Amino acid sequence: MELQDFINLVARKRKTVFGIVALFIILGAGVIAVQRFKYSSKSQLLVVQEYNRTIDAYTASKSNEYLSSVLANVVVSNSFFTKVMEAGFNINDGYFGDNTKDQMKEWNRTVSAKSINDSGIISVIVYHPDRSQAEKIDRAINHVLMTQNAAYHGSGESVKVRLIDQPITSTLPVRPNIVLTMSLAIALGFVTSLVYIYLTPSVALRAPHNYGQHAPYRRETQPTPSASAGKPMQDFIGEGGYLEDTKPLAPEEIAQLGNMRNLLK
Repeated sequence: MELQDFINLVARKRKTVFGIVALFIILGAGVIAVQRFKYSSKSQLLVVQEYNRTIDAYTASKSNEYLSSVLANVVVSNSFFTKVMEAGFNINDGYFGDNTKDQMKEWNRTVSAKSINDSGIISVIVYHPDRSQAEKIDRAINHVLMTQNAAYHGSGESVKVRLIDQPITSTLPVRPNIVLTMSLAIALGFVTSLVYIYLTPSVALRAPHNYGQHAPYRRETQPTPSASAGKPMQDFIGEGGYLEDTKPLAPEEIAQLGNMRNLLK
């Protein structure tokens, strides 16, 4: 199928395109509706280690990178979760469930911590349906990292974790991402409609066979099929591309005239 033909076909089937896109929008809205709206709280901490003068800067940088990676992975552990709950920040621990399995499952959905490249910086993000709880959990994590980090590495008191960005809590829910979800739904719906039209062009091109309205007609003065044998079809085609008639032609007569394409117009 030529590109221009396909574009014309899509233009003719725009109702199909709109219908499929609308279906995907409804599905996207359903995905959003079944999710809990959550706020976010973000902060950043810097891991630094005290060295004597014999240690070069590259070695110190790689060590800080390693320590920040270790501490970022520790944040999602069960022991760290326990320390955060016991940090005294009035966190609702009932939100995370009653058993260890449920607690860790929800904790991993709530907290995200990662080391930023080789900078020695740990980025912490907390998601929670309650805005104040999100900020409290973020502050508790920062507190444990700064005061109890020695429990997760072997460098003792030489390692310091300093808060460089205070927790910043969103004023509106950030999960689910409504704009991104709906944009994806529209894009997927449009692509799906194009694929559907491309794969089923015969369905898109099929016209209803209403012989009462679209069949060729015979003029009152038109000669009989036998008398018209050998004459070009154009001699009998009237204005608008159809035979001007008062009676529809029978299929046998159309076959004798040598052109069946009028049935599909």
